[in-house]
Amino acid sequence: MDRWGAGVANICCASIPRVWYPGMKVLVRWNMPVGIQDIVKEKIVEVEKYSQTGSIYIHFFPNDEVRVIVTSIVPYNAAHPIPFVGKPNDEP
Repeated sequence: MDRWGAGVANICCASIPRVWYPGMKVLVRWNMPVGIQDIVKEKIVEVEKYSQTGSIYIHFFPNDEVRVIVTSIVPYNAAHPIPFVGKPNDEP
């Protein structure tokens, strides 16, 4: 996806515990290609606290910040735990 873009990838199947526990972490691996060169990055990320199960969403931010949440609220819904703020005004 392009910078400030959004994308969805449905992958079957990942499982999560029914009940969240402190210190729950996952390994996230992603590709940031530059031209024809693949640049694979990975990071161990703590899963944010959830009170009920749902889908696993991975959000990517600048400087390789990654957040992992579990929710039944889809990303384009205003009630999603990580709201979409759009492209900053100073970006071309």
